[in-house]
Amino acid sequence: MNPTRVITSMSFFEEQSASSEPMDLRQVQQVALEKIRYMHGFAKTSTPATVIAPLLCIPLFDSVDLGNNFHIWLGLMAVAVLIRIFLVRSIRLDDDAHKNFVKLNWAVGIVTSVWGLGWLMLVPGMDPVNYLIYQVISLTVLFVGMVGYCVHWQTFFSFALPLKITELLFIIVHSQFIIWPIAIGSLVNFYLALKMGFFFSKSWEKSIALRFKNEKLFDQLVQEKNVSVAANIAKSEFIATASHDLRQPMQAINIFIELLNLNNLKEVEKSIFLKMRSSITVLNKMFNTLLDISKLDSKLDTAYATFELDAMLDDLIPAFQQLAVEKKLDLRFNHEHFQVYGDANLLSQVLINLLSNAIQYTTRGGITVNFSDEQGKLVLTVADTGCGIPEEDLPFIYKEFFRSQRSRPQHDGLGLGLSIVSRILHRTGGTVSVQTEKDKGTVFSVHTNFEITGLIDSATPPAAAPLALPQASSMDSTETMHLGILENDSALMYAYIEFFVGQGYVVHPIPHDEAEFTSALMTIPKLDFILSDYRLGDKDGIYFIEQLREEFNQSIPACIVTADTAPQHLTLFKQLDIEVLYKPMDIASIAKFVASRIG
Repeated sequence: MNPTRVITSMSFFEEQSASSEPMDLRQVQQVALEKIRYMHGFAKTSTPATVIAPLLCIPLFDSVDLGNNFHIWLGLMAVAVLIRIFLVRSIRLDDDAHKNFVKLNWAVGIVTSVWGLGWLMLVPGMDPVNYLIYQVISLTVLFVGMVGYCVHWQTFFSFALPLKITELLFIIVHSQFIIWPIAIGSLVNFYLALKMGFFFSKSWEKSIALRFKNEKLFDQLVQEKNVSVAANIAKSEFIATASHDLRQPMQAINIFIELLNLNNLKEVEKSIFLKMRSSITVLNKMFNTLLDISKLDSKLDTAYATFELDAMLDDLIPAFQQLAVEKKLDLRFNHEHFQVYGDANLLSQVLINLLSNAIQYTTRGGITVNFSDEQGKLVLTVADTGCGIPEEDLPFIYKEFFRSQRSRPQHDGLGLGLSIVSRILHRTGGTVSVQTEKDKGTVFSVHTNFEITGLIDSATPPAAAPLALPQASSMDSTETMHLGILENDSALMYAYIEFFVGQGYVVHPIPHDEAEFTSALMTIPKLDFILSDYRLGDKDGIYFIEQLREEFNQSIPACIVTADTAPQHLTLFKQLDIEVLYKPMDIASIAKFVASRIG
């Protein structure tokens, strides 16, 4: 398409509006294409009417004494219609726009020129009946054509002027016999048609411009969404990669810390050791917070089931009571013995994050946790007497990595706790709100979508204690459990062997080199549990677990202890019936997990 030719075919409206809001070259080309597409479509659909309309004139004028005028006019009209059909059919939308406009202008102009000749050939000067009939025909042709061609000013002029110029000549020639009110009315109608055509053109072009603008905005929105999605994926991958590289050595530190015997340390060394372990605990919490984000990004299915609120709290309260005692805070839990239908793990994460924040930002007074029933749904509130949240920070507290400048010196976290709470509640259909007052405290209210299904009798005996770890026993005992371990970190493998042998397991360190792996299978009599890392060189832990299950037993319980928190892997582990624990994790927790699965 020739841009220069397109610009020359801009309508009056485009030229007028160009000074206030100029269109770029691409928009001019698009407008031209839309115009020709619209008018070309109208010209094709109106072709039957163009053929039929002259035929309808036969009963009107054939009986009138016009000599050969009517037959000559009808012949000219037939030629004009054929030329019009040829020109309309020759238009190709991918051709030069100016060329298409010229073809269309000639196509419509040649037909209306013959209609215009009708004033001179079909209407005797002193015949008011024929005059009125042809006036109606002329106005009908004008208004019908206005609908199809006024979107382009030059085309509308090519259509309308041949029709009305000859009428004006007719009025001049027969001025002494003209019915002037009708003639003036016709000219006024012509003027109004031009004006209506102008406004129609203006409205049409505005709508096209608005459509282009909306399409552009939509494209920008799609691009911004794609950028946002890509950034979110990159963030998740960065967190997974960075945390993997940090978790690996942290796991070794956790295990070796547990293997140290405090009784062999001097008091000064013991004090240093306890401070070091406290710092490691803080690091573990940070890693676990990143893990929670990865789990939520993975969009794993929620595990809805009926659970007892008491049982969930029994696992959490001791740890937080200890933290409260260390800060000399009063920690209270008020709740009924509710039975709840929902995801206990997600509710636990919400409570852990809210309680951690409350203890973190409270230096005196206390924290009260309330559980209540509101219209059959579980409601949780966590109220503290801490420093409060500055009002200017409230719009941002649920954003990832947000940390208030006021509270930053007190904070040893990542600023993800409330973001995790918000994500969990959004995912489960719950809501969270906050009330806060500077230096007086904060209350977080959580309205869950978890249904309270009943109350548990407080006299019901507590659940049985967790299974104890297996005690050391003879290697030849039939009770001895065989544990297969795949780990490419030699320090971690050494720590695993030291600990689990001490617990009475027969430990089989399994190489991750395929040739050595095949040879090692010959020396393993059986396996009761498989403990594996995920990244093992060329192959991953899933591959080796599947090989071991195929060799020994498809139902062997297996667990991957990994530093890899990529969201897609969380889903994959679940699909393959492989449980997962995340580094860093203390060895006692790993051993407890293994014992519970074997038992």
